Amino acid sequence: MPRKRISRKRVLNAIPGSGGVISVIARRAGYSWGATRDFIRNDPELAALLQAEEEAVNDLAESILITRLRAGDEAVARWWLAHRRRSVYGDNLDLNASGAIVIRVVREDYREVSDETEPTNPA
Repeated sequence: MPRKRISRKRVLNAIPGSGGVISVIARRAGYSWGATRDFIRNDPELAALLQAEEEAVNDLAESILITRLRAGDEAVARWWLAHRRRSVYGDNLDLNASGAIVIRVVREDYREVSDETEPTNPA
């Protein structure tokens, strides 16, 4: 069975409102996921449109998080800080020059657990 030629116009028209999701674009345009992905990758203008669509979704997600932060949602605040200020609030794994592993654990109540803390034995 011969391959059908991909219409640039169909792919171009399928990108807006897709959220940058290739499967949505492919379904709208009527092509396979792989063919659509490859076609977009090989066309700088379509690739830029896809990236702009992805960034619009990222902006929307950030907007929702900020709205919830302003409403006082503590779980969102913790998530935001853990991801946006990783050096202070995130989980850290540092490898020093000697090859030793240093693990800093921060509990939900933001207290750092030191090496001197004795593990509890549940048994």
